[in-house]
Formats: sequence, C-alpha cells, structure tokens
Amino acid sequence: MSTLFPYLGFALLPLAAASGWWFARKGGVQATDQRCSTLSTDYFRGLNYLINEEQDLAIDLFSKLLDEDPSMVETHLALGTLFRRQGDTSQAIHLHSNLIKSENLNDEQRSLALLELGRDYMKAGLLDRAEQPFLDLIDLGFYKSDAYEWLVMIYQQEKEWDRAIDMLDRQQKKDGNSAATIAQFLCEKAEIARSGGDLNEAFHLVEQALKRDPLAVRATMIRAEILALREENGAAIEEYKKIEQQNASYIPNIIHPLLKLYRQDGDQEEIIRYLTNLLKKHPSTTVLLAAVEQVQLMSGDRKAELFLVNQLKSKPSVRGLERLIELNLRHAEDDRAREGLYGLQMLTKQLQEEKPEYQCSHCGFQAHHLHWQCPGCNNWNTIKPIVGVSGE
Repeated sequence: MSTLFPYLGFALLPLAAASGWWFARKGGVQATDQRCSTLSTDYFRGLNYLINEEQDLAIDLFSKLLDEDPSMVETHLALGTLFRRQGDTSQAIHLHSNLIKSENLNDEQRSLALLELGRDYMKAGLLDRAEQPFLDLIDLGFYKSDAYEWLVMIYQQEKEWDRAIDMLDRQQKKDGNSAATIAQFLCEKAEIARSGGDLNEAFHLVEQALKRDPLAVRATMIRAEILALREENGAAIEEYKKIEQQNASYIPNIIHPLLKLYRQDGDQEEIIRYLTNLLKKHPSTTVLLAAVEQVQLMSGDRKAELFLVNQLKSKPSVRGLERLIELNLRHAEDDRAREGLYGLQMLTKQLQEEKPEYQCSHCGFQAHHLHWQCPGCNNWNTIKPIVGVSGE
C-alpha cells in the first residue's frame, strides 16, 4: 500500500471542507438544486476513491465533474498539486494531464495546468517530458517568466548550453545576474572545447563570456591558462593580474599558477615586490605563504621565518602557524623540542581539515574546494572564500 494514502484523508480534509463551502455557496439556500447536490455528492465520492487508493475511478469521476462544471478547474489543479507535494508525482501527472485535455478550459486555465504539469515532471526527474509543457506556455503567452526559468534549469542540467543561453536571452532580462550566468555557460562550453584540444575555440568562447560579463573571473582564469599553454607567459601573467580588479577574493585561487609563470621568467625581485604589494592591499594567508616561500628561495629559512613571524604578529592564522612550525622543524636539534613541534603540527592540520574554505552566499552550502555552481542551490557565482577561515 502506498505510504501516501494513510495520511491523504487528513491532507484532503481542508480541500473537502473548502469544496463543501463552495458547493453550498454556489447552491445558496436552494436545497432543491439537484445539480449542485449531485456535484457535491460526486465530488466527495471522488475523494473517497482517492483515500481508498482507487485512483483510476477517482480521476474518471473528477474528469466527468470538470466537463459538467468547468469552474471546478481550480479545485482540480489544487488536488494535483497536493499529490505532487506529497511525493506522488504519477498521480499529479495523471490529474494535470487529464485536465489539459478538457475542452472547457480557457487559455489561462490551460496555461496554469501546463505549468503544474511541467512542475510534476521536474519533481519526477523527467526532464525530457517537462520541456514541452514549458515551451507550450511560451507559445500561449502565459507564465512566460516561470517557463523560461524552468527551461534554463532543464537545459543546464542536460548541459545543452546553447539552448540555456537562448532561453536567458529570450527572457530579455537586462540584469547583471543573467549576464553573469550566461558567461558561466560560455565558460562551460570553453572547458569542453579546451578538453577536446580546440584552444582557439575555447579562447573565442571566453572572449564572448567577458563581453557578457567583464567581471567574469572564471573566463579570465581560463584565458590565462590557455595563454600559458601557448607559452605566452607575459600575456598570461597580465591576465591573472586582472583578477585583482575583477574580484580580489579570488586571488588565493590564482596565486600559485601566477608565481609559476613568474618563476619561469626568472625575475625573483619582481615576484617579491608583487607579493608584498598584494599583502598590503589584499592580505590573505595564501599570499603570505607564497611570499614566505619566495623569501625562503631567495634568502634561506631564517629570513623566511623572521618574515613570517613579523606578519603573524599583525594577522595570525592557523595555516601561517603551521608553516612557522615547519620552518622551525628544519633546524630543531633537541628531540623533545622536535616532538612538541610535531604535536603542534598535527593539531594545526586537524584544525584546518575541520573547516571548509568556501561558502555559498545564497544557501550557506560549505565546501573545501571552489565550485562555480553551488551544489546546494544550483546558483552560479555564489560560492566565495570564507573570510577568516585559515586566514583568508
């Protein structure tokens, strides 16, 4: 027996009461109105069929009642929506599909039934079947905004990026969110082209993305990576540097590939100047540790340790402390001191593992890695580094 139906009788009580009021109001005080009495009796008989899991009988009866009195369409829709919310999508689909077939509906009523049917299919995970009701809505001219949003959702889940972009363009929304989302879709296409070895097409797509959204950090990252693959190091460095103006919170995500390019060019002094400048304007532990590594390469462990200690005095962090312990372990001679340092090192590692570094500004989803689309709410561009976690 379906787990829905032991509770369905209680769930339908408000609907039944409302229906009884509706029928009484429609009949007024004319108790002899046979038609109203028959409809009311049949309607409650239909509810009884549902409670007893005789769904086919119930739907046939409701369809007959709808043919006799088209004004019952709202009640019919409400019943289908109730099924969907209770998790019985097959019954919701059946009810809404039968409703759409009725010849007594006007365009607005048919559109509302199509919208509910599309939602039923989405809830059931039948994306291919959900598409057509939403396309029909656009043709009818009702609930177009809802239809476009659902279609964008369908196409991005199916990775049909061109169709998703087309739907966003047809919405004719001129807000920044739409432009930023389209830029992400273009970046998805660019990633596909790059993985297929077509760097020219990938570069062209990120150019389009940046035209849509000049602040698209992901597009700039991809463009820099392509330039690096082409061994155009100077141009790649300049691309990475642009991210400081686009959104400085993403600097920790590009600092390592940027330094790799700098070091290939061999300008060690320029690296330390750049990192020191970043630390002043956009302090973060990732930048600090990169600067410590550079000082260590240029001047040795002792200089790096002193530099790190001075920085931690003004901005302490767990990752910074772990790096300081590592530097001290290099020249700790006493066994007891080394044992204590190892214990502290393990503790700092555990503290870092327990804390996520990124969080969605929309739903609060937390992650240890950067996601361009939030796995929690599926919104784009909402995952950001958590300020204060590990010193970022």
